[in-house]
Amino acid sequence: MKEQILSVSFDSIPDVRVRVIDKEDVDEIKKQKKKYPFELFNSIKVFIETSRRSFQFTIFNGYTWNGADIPRFFWRIIGSRTDNDFLVASMLHDYLLEFKKYILKEVLKEEISIKEYRRLTSLIFRHIIKEQGTNTIKANVMSWFVDVFQIFNIFIITQFSHVMV
Repeated sequence: MKEQILSVSFDSIPDVRVRVIDKEDVDEIKKQKKKYPFELFNSIKVFIETSRRSFQFTIFNGYTWNGADIPRFFWRIIGSRTDNDFLVASMLHDYLLEFKKYILKEVLKEEISIKEYRRLTSLIFRHIIKEQGTNTIKANVMSWFVDVFQIFNIFIITQFSHVMV
């Protein structure tokens, strides 16, 4: 039986805000705010329960991310990357990917493979957007795109890692 998400919860409501570009910001800060326009303004403990495991970790105050990576072509059908329905899901998904070494080693104690972890993060994303009110078809399409995007990124990293310094 494939792993299923039973619940995803937080110890408090994530305080998500848009990072505003100030005229006093230097160019590097402006670039960062454009690339990662969302910020978490409180630390939250995340609790995840699946059909195979339960685990928890904390996302700390100040975490920034870019929102849902939805190609512009699909915005009219799915919604934009800044859609409120996707903010918490994209935050959690981006955090799980950005800190995958920590989550895999320290939180999950290396109990699952990278492939299983990739699938797990996509399922978590899907679960949250469905809880936020996204219909099943849209949630499945978005989850599929998230999974394909991850597969593509893993392929690029493994194929060209010798080129990167």
